[in-house]
Amino acid sequence: MFEVKFFELEEVYMRVGEAPGVDLVRYLIWIAFSVATLGIKNYAANAKGLNDILVVIFFIVGIFTLALMIRRFNHERSSFAEPRKKFLSSLVNNIGFITLMFVLIVVLRMMISYLQVNGKLPKFQNDDVAGSNQKVFIFNLIANVFVISVQQQLVQTGFFFNYFFRKSTPASAIGGIVISGLIAGAITLPGSLLQFFMNMFFGFCFALTYLYTQDEKMPVFLGMVSALIGTIMI
Repeated sequence: MFEVKFFELEEVYMRVGEAPGVDLVRYLIWIAFSVATLGIKNYAANAKGLNDILVVIFFIVGIFTLALMIRRFNHERSSFAEPRKKFLSSLVNNIGFITLMFVLIVVLRMMISYLQVNGKLPKFQNDDVAGSNQKVFIFNLIANVFVISVQQQLVQTGFFFNYFFRKSTPASAIGGIVISGLIAGAITLPGSLLQFFMNMFFGFCFALTYLYTQDEKMPVFLGMVSALIGTIMI
């Protein structure tokens, strides 16, 4: 059953074609939006508290760019052969796989946090600021879960598989998962190779979820869960 669903991608998700150069330029723009938004967020909160001006800039830039990305994705999605799936319907139809990925992501996030607390893993350089400032925590929680995670999923899975690796072959699927994971590791602006590889592995999980469920809402949901657990467990 997995193999049948996994390799239906070309038939179901083939979008109206455009010149490869147009897709590449457009994709680089989405990457720039995602990286710029994350960069502003990282500077908006520090050990001393929030930079109010940067917080305002973050929400303006983040919400505006996210709205553009969602609008464009939905527009491209309208050219797909299959009707748009509802979240609950897609979740129920793939409940076994989504539950597996949900548990895997939560357990990995908790293990990473546990190892960091016990000194077995280093504190990542650009992790969210941990401290007693409740405003910083709330800002990071809202920013990570509702803006950053959604943008990153649109970049590393949604737009990525819309533009590239659309053939329904094992080589295309595996290549897409690998490249998507590398992009996922890079756009998180990792402070170390260890952090890059950690985020790359999560990227593999999200890409596999997208290909299996054929619904962008599923990796977005898991990405939001991952961001929620990651922010809380700091």
